Amino acid sequence: MRWWPRRKTPASGQVIDQDGVPVLAKAAEQFGDLTQLGAHLAANGIRVVDPGVPLANYADTAAAGRVWETQPSVRKVVDYIARQLCTIPWHVYERVSDTDRRRVTDHPLAQLLSQPAPYRSGARLWHTTLVDWLIYDRWCQQVLPSADTQSGFELRRKPARRFHILADDDDTPQALYLTMSRGPAQVVPLPAPYLFDHGYATVGANGTSPMDTLRQILAEQAEAVEWRRSVWRNGARVPAVIERPADAPAWSKTAKERFQAAFNAFIGRGPSVGGTPILEDGMTLKTVTAFNPQETQDIEGRKLTDAEVASAYHIAPELVGAREGTFSNIDAFRQMLFTISLGPYVTQWQDVLNSMLVPLLAPGSNLYVEANLEAKLRGSFTEQAALLQTAVGAPYMLRSEARAVQNLPHVDGTDELVTPLNVLVGGLASPRDTAPDSTPKGRGRPV
Repeated sequence: MRWWPRRKTPASGQVIDQDGVPVLAKAAEQFGDLTQLGAHLAANGIRVVDPGVPLANYADTAAAGRVWETQPSVRKVVDYIARQLCTIPWHVYERVSDTDRRRVTDHPLAQLLSQPAPYRSGARLWHTTLVDWLIYDRWCQQVLPSADTQSGFELRRKPARRFHILADDDDTPQALYLTMSRGPAQVVPLPAPYLFDHGYATVGANGTSPMDTLRQILAEQAEAVEWRRSVWRNGARVPAVIERPADAPAWSKTAKERFQAAFNAFIGRGPSVGGTPILEDGMTLKTVTAFNPQETQDIEGRKLTDAEVASAYHIAPELVGAREGTFSNIDAFRQMLFTISLGPYVTQWQDVLNSMLVPLLAPGSNLYVEANLEAKLRGSFTEQAALLQTAVGAPYMLRSEARAVQNLPHVDGTDELVTPLNVLVGGLASPRDTAPDSTPKGRGRPV
């Protein structure tokens, strides 16, 4: 058990900070919530005997979960990234030599990646895990033996709300702290049959949720939505006020309540809503320019929030509809998606599989896991056909294969590759090229 340096006053036994001020008194004056208090205690090196998991961590976890449920911009961007990443196929290769690689499909490692969990698709399992990563900046999966999968193992997600990473003084992970719905929490020392990863944190190894960084922007958007809802709920359709002449007869309480009830019928949700109210005693309806629905820029505000969230996750706003784009730049962003935008996510994910999963299932082997990004970067059929035909220098499909693509029946005599007469070995590089120039140098072509 580790004790951190601290001082106590001889009389009261209170913990004081480096300035000689009692911590509890200082907390009562300056800290409004557990997060601020916990940050101050950690910064001053003050810890209790059995710290467990600070309550501030639970508060942050719950707050991040509510953001996913209530903020359309966050869910739109996070779900877009998770859907793109969870459908990447994973391949297992054996490193035979520096110039030779062999794909492995019958090893339990490859079988586990193709079927990570029984009775559930791999894409769905990875989708929920990736959402944990993107929302909480940490994720965890447990490797368990299973009789319901071909590999004999399964991956079970540990929700981010149920685990924290315990670290040493250098923020290096030492154990996993797992809370249980029934029974006491478990502390699992590392290494253990778990896959996990976390981002940067100023203190500890639990990562820093992007929701903390986006909190002010998201709060502003939430206030705007609440304000617009209040406007429509209260029935204010026209920014106007009713003016009553100063010399009008004095209103009795009954007359005032009768007029208010009659006017509320036009602005409420009854059968008279949207009609024209009948004014009394020379009243006038005067437009107020302090509020103009057109100037609130509702759509622009939502797009701005979408763009801010997309930028926080390093995604081009055009891909999620947050900004208008053309066909050319959207196509360029699509090509950059799995290289510049999502490439770091794939690399970090791949490193976890190679550093944690491979030693568990294939210790001492030359196997490694690699993401098949080519499956996501393939162009249209026309682009692939032109590229492959140029690469091989001749037609690359049999007529029987082409008929199978179109779901046509097999025809005898179509299992041979047809090579056009204008394609020769050592002649044209591709049937798409023109005839080579055979005119001797220094002479012009005949007219």
